[in-house]
Amino acid sequence: MRPMLVSLTSLSLVAFSVFADEKPPLSGDTEQKEERAKGEEKKGEEMSASVALLTGSATGGARKTRFGGFALLEWQLGSGTFVKDEQARQPLFAWLLSLRPRYFFTDNLFAELRIDIQQELTTSYVTKTTAKRQVMPSDTLFTLKYQNLATIPWVKIQFSPFLRLVAPTSYESQYRDLYLATGVGFDLSRKLGPFVLVYTFRFNKNFNKYTVATVEKSYDKPVIAARGGGAEDLGNVVATGSNNTSFSVFNSLMGSWVISEQWTFTVQWAVANAWTYFAGPDDIYKAPDAKTGRGQRDLMYGVVDLTYQPWEHFGFSFGLSTQQQVKTADNKTIRFPFWDFHTPGDNNSVIYLDFFATY
Repeated sequence: MRPMLVSLTSLSLVAFSVFADEKPPLSGDTEQKEERAKGEEKKGEEMSASVALLTGSATGGARKTRFGGFALLEWQLGSGTFVKDEQARQPLFAWLLSLRPRYFFTDNLFAELRIDIQQELTTSYVTKTTAKRQVMPSDTLFTLKYQNLATIPWVKIQFSPFLRLVAPTSYESQYRDLYLATGVGFDLSRKLGPFVLVYTFRFNKNFNKYTVATVEKSYDKPVIAARGGGAEDLGNVVATGSNNTSFSVFNSLMGSWVISEQWTFTVQWAVANAWTYFAGPDDIYKAPDAKTGRGQRDLMYGVVDLTYQPWEHFGFSFGLSTQQQVKTADNKTIRFPFWDFHTPGDNNSVIYLDFFATY
């Protein structure tokens, strides 16, 4: 699982107390019906753990303690494992551990720290920049979210804004000399019987030291050649020519079917559009067919997930997760979002099994 939402009601206690004495006494049967109605309303406000994990939300309901969160252990089997051609086959077997402690200021306002690490167990090669079966940390995310801050009354859509800070703890971000990344966004959610629909928007801004990725200069084991005094020679590091991303926009649509209290089926589709720092000036060094200005990179995400949660705080998820370019290499065909049929050897798609705990 890849990484629902609660309703926000606004009652005027003062206005209610003014007319409290005028209310007729309730019969026992009426009181029972009212209590059942309240229970059903509270149950409707809560969400399954699978949807909460996919959307970065809380499961809802009144909390007994201010501390909470998620812990997840995932096993992944890549699509390259099943390629028939031995020359193109690239088996992938990996694990991922995600820890997401939370502090709840209120039942709806919370802060989350997310720390992920992963390791590919099938990696048997060593390069100048990688190690065999290397443990890979991800960037550390700090998110502040107000779940169900408001409800659009005529359509009953719940609005949940959030802020995010990203610390560059991954090797990829360090390679790209990232100082810090920020994000701001919101969720729009709507419950329709046993179905939950969620739209997520997020704008991200990166702050990098250089507009391109760099590597350390090494005379013993050079990773990339650098001309003395050349534009790529930045002193202790060498510019690689791979442009860094300046900002990006993320859009996600998710539909979840709460089959029962234990079973949930979820489909998620998302597209991230990223733009690099301004590069490629229109000068005498520009190639005839090259374009000037910012470069654009588009990624598409697809998740199909089935979650079984037999216990209150523990559950399992099984599904497919794909992260790939939106179009094929020839730029003519839009890829199928939920499985990479064009380049399966690249392991853009994985089959996963999750064990998760909520607290």
